[in-house]
Amino acid sequence: MTHDLSSVVGGFAHEAFGSQAVFRSALQALSHPGRCVPVKQNSELPRHGHAAAANFLLAMLDAECTLWLSPSLRGSDADMWLRFHTGCQLVERADQAQFVWVGAADPLPPLHSLRQGSDEFPDHSATCLVDVRYLSATGAPEKSADAQVWTLTGPGIRDEATLSVAGLPTDFVSQWVNNHAGFPRGVDLFLATGDALVGLPRTTRINTLAEV
Repeated sequence: MTHDLSSVVGGFAHEAFGSQAVFRSALQALSHPGRCVPVKQNSELPRHGHAAAANFLLAMLDAECTLWLSPSLRGSDADMWLRFHTGCQLVERADQAQFVWVGAADPLPPLHSLRQGSDEFPDHSATCLVDVRYLSATGAPEKSADAQVWTLTGPGIRDEATLSVAGLPTDFVSQWVNNHAGFPRGVDLFLATGDALVGLPRTTRINTLAEV
């Protein structure tokens, strides 16, 4: 596929400040699982993919990183934008990637099929970004067939946190239970909307409260 570079929009207005701000937001989200952390829009953005996920990857990727994109993102302006600004290497299979970005409504690769790391090198696992339709840390659910309300426990959470999410596969929680059980191996995951991230490190436990 031939890409017209003239159509690629700009990256961070100030690369160092922009990437540092996004990194701090991502660290806060991972340190406090279930918290909806705003991501400041410090860059021009492609038309495809949620802005929070795009900014996260713009900050995190470099020429040494491998990235897998789900079907709606591969070949899109988001694909070219990330490769142009970061030099990252796009791979054909999700299990080859250090970073996985799943667009809204695209199938989520089974978590167990992604890079799990090892007991000696748990940091060699994949980080997965999933664009979702709805997130709320207040527990107020969206009225849709795939909406779920969770309680979260684990490191970084005092007592428990409540999170409502819509836009994930119905078997996500069962997949996550297995992901958590493999600690220290396993995938770390971020849920993304247009302006916020929710971190789900592999140490977090998820229980389903209700489906609405």
